[in-house]
Amino acid sequence: MPVFVLAGEEDFLLARRVAELKDELVDPNWAAFNYVRLANPDLQTVTDNLASLPFGSGNKMILIDRCELFTKKKSAKDESDSDSKSSKHQLDDFNNALQTVSPNTYVVFACPHNFDKNLKTSKTISAQATIEEFVRHKYYPGSRKGNIESWCRQEAKLNGATIDDEAIYYLVDSTEAELRAIAMEISKAATYLLPEKHITLDIVRKLSAYHSHVFTLADAWAAGNRKEALASLDELLSRQNGIPIIAFLHTTISRWLSTKAIADKLITEAPIGTGVTRREIPLPELARKVAYEINSRDWLVETDLKRIKGLNLDWLVEKRVRLCELENLVKTGQMSDKHALVSFISG
Repeated sequence: MPVFVLAGEEDFLLARRVAELKDELVDPNWAAFNYVRLANPDLQTVTDNLASLPFGSGNKMILIDRCELFTKKKSAKDESDSDSKSSKHQLDDFNNALQTVSPNTYVVFACPHNFDKNLKTSKTISAQATIEEFVRHKYYPGSRKGNIESWCRQEAKLNGATIDDEAIYYLVDSTEAELRAIAMEISKAATYLLPEKHITLDIVRKLSAYHSHVFTLADAWAAGNRKEALASLDELLSRQNGIPIIAFLHTTISRWLSTKAIADKLITEAPIGTGVTRREIPLPELARKVAYEINSRDWLVETDLKRIKGLNLDWLVEKRVRLCELENLVKTGQMSDKHALVSFISG
């Protein structure tokens, strides 16, 4: 079937699939004539182009990029228009045009949002096209990564390498499962290692300068080392705005809150042995128990427990609330992102 709908919020994989189809379908010698890109056209424009034929030998590919015809991004006005007679006529024309697409003309709809099967346009296209969905993986800080782990291993394999579990967890947590950034770091590591082929946590940490600064910021802040934390903040802000840094701090403090709360509860409930004046659980055992409760990895929890050993749970709650207040000020334009972050780190 020469019609494809690629839809979903995982834009990196979607864009990669578009590139694969172009490489597979279009002869590069004829690409100037046989590759057409239309940016979010209306339904009538799409219909008018479906009758196109390839020039010369080979296939033609029509990319309908940033398409919103099959997603919930349609406005209320668009929805009301879809019930009108003119829109019904357009849908009929669209349906007829889909059925007569040339076998050598491939139409690819690239939709940057999830496919909504309830829309009339979606019902029309579903009977005529191959639907491929690229739903973004849900990310939970510190959790086991499931499908993303497999994807990272496959990405390493595409680069002629293998990768440690710890390196995967580091990349996923530090990027909040942003596949484009992960792919770039894996490719960088695989190239750096040549002729070796195994990517370790140490290699990833060495090469991922940005992520190293993010973690240095968090570690220095937790340790009360404001000078080092502010130096890391300056380095990060020289590369980007502060919103992603605020998001990272939210994620990190949230994970630390969960870890600290459960660890404190387990220690409080631990029995006191003969001659012991206070309850204690060996760190590896405590990490294992906390990891089970929050569905995380033992090594990650143990690392976090070391970081937050001297932090009070109430203090962490207070800082999380303060970070929310500062984020609101930034997003409402009452404070710059740099001012907010400096205030948070210094406070």
